Amino acid sequence: MLTQETLNKLRQMKLNGLVEAYLDQERNNNYEAMSFEDRLGLLVDWEFTKRQHNRLDRLIKAAKFTDSTACVENIDYSPDRHLDRNLILELASCNYIPHARNIVINGATGAGKSYLAQALGISACRHHLPTRYFQLPDLLDELHLAKANEQEQFIKFKRQLAKIPLLIIDEWLLFPITEEETQMLLSIIDRRATTCSTIVVSQFEPAEWLDQIPIPVAAEAITDRIDAQSYHIVIQGKNSMRSKLS
Repeated sequence: MLTQETLNKLRQMKLNGLVEAYLDQERNNNYEAMSFEDRLGLLVDWEFTKRQHNRLDRLIKAAKFTDSTACVENIDYSPDRHLDRNLILELASCNYIPHARNIVINGATGAGKSYLAQALGISACRHHLPTRYFQLPDLLDELHLAKANEQEQFIKFKRQLAKIPLLIIDEWLLFPITEEETQMLLSIIDRRATTCSTIVVSQFEPAEWLDQIPIPVAAEAITDRIDAQSYHIVIQGKNSMRSKLS
């Protein structure tokens, strides 16, 4: 039996999962017949699994989803929604992220666009890929705030956004944006174009984004960088997902 001093050292080394597994073995007589190697293997497996779960929890928390319970396993594939199950399962594997490809999700209000985007975001977290979810108005507010506080903070925030492997922007161009906001978005989207993936969730098709962006050249650049080589998902169906859940 391990001494309390040894257990304390394990805790100081942040091997809490190993300690929990060891104490569980001590309470259960069924482990007594196992060899030292087998018991040690179980202890290591427990510690490894605990660390993986903790890392996933940290990634999901850092992503700041509005629905952290969203998952691809619970996506509704009702015939009227015309969703391609094979495509969504392929995207859930996250193979598009190393290739810096984007996803554009379109559909009417209440179609379940946000849920699908966040479910794909959760899949990225499961693959240990840092992810960040924003609704566009909130993203613009944070950019304005960072710019107003300090130029260095503003630059740092933009760099962070440019490096996140998966950035999800919901409520994309629901309303027209200003010239200043256009320049900020172009700076971020341009830096991400060939290195990171972006999921854009919008009620409007890419061709309609141009009308919401006041600088024509920037509008074309933003649209092209997001839309080129992107996966398109259009959620159809007359019934709102919100009414189905109520």
